[in-house]
Amino acid sequence: MDRPCHCANCSCSDLPPVELKLITLNISGPSLVRAADLEKYLIGLDPDVIVLTETRSNPGTHQLIESFRELGFEVVAPMPSSSGERGVAILHRWAAASLPVFPTVTLDHRIVALDVDCPLGLRLLGVYVPSRDASAAKVERKQTFLKQMQALLQDTIATSDILVLGDFNVIGRNHMPRYSNFKAWEYESLDSIAKMGLMDVFAEIHPKVQAHSWIGRMGAGYRYDYAFASESIMNRVIECAYIHEPREAGITDHAGLFMKIAGTTRPSTVFSERPNSTESILV
Repeated sequence: MDRPCHCANCSCSDLPPVELKLITLNISGPSLVRAADLEKYLIGLDPDVIVLTETRSNPGTHQLIESFRELGFEVVAPMPSSSGERGVAILHRWAAASLPVFPTVTLDHRIVALDVDCPLGLRLLGVYVPSRDASAAKVERKQTFLKQMQALLQDTIATSDILVLGDFNVIGRNHMPRYSNFKAWEYESLDSIAKMGLMDVFAEIHPKVQAHSWIGRMGAGYRYDYAFASESIMNRVIECAYIHEPREAGITDHAGLFMKIAGTTRPSTVFSERPNSTESILV
């Protein structure tokens, strides 16, 4: 599929087109055994960028991240300081500049960003929105994070083409089935993202499909995992699909969201080569 080039100041027409592969996957703070299975599964996808959500400061998460570092990936993974807290990590094969933590976001280990040095010229953000129960503290925590995230995205989109990947722990206003436990402010968080001009990539490609990325204990489905893109990035998307194999295999409880974007150059790192040492952006 041919798509227009929106890159600034580049000669994309002179370079051979390739497909850049990205996946976001909630790994549910894995055990060492599940971490090994996740590594094998993710390697099989041959991705250029991996956004891991629900990371933990535990042996399984550290093993999974270190295995990809040994494969030549650079890592942005600000681990939460407490054992009960969760975070997000970006593993990538592109040249990129990591951005500092965001002082306007209280739970700054739950949102990370890279300025990707490729002809697409984009800012990539990985997000893991807190879940909640009915307690006032958990409600305030999630509501505060969503407000801070929305403000950050609004500021970012003003100066950059962006792609946001992650687990939002929110369903859309028209989600089927409907669930009475979601509040207006949760629906409004996704509405605000759309009003900024960020496009729900899966919904744009599959407008009549109700996908689910997490299945509850009673079999009810929820679409929690998303990719949102600026229009110029959306115009280059070749494929976007939920992949349920890791959930069905029991190595995590979420489906992954897998994307291909038309690009021009691809990193030289290949899985068959394990360098002796790899410098990471941020441990």
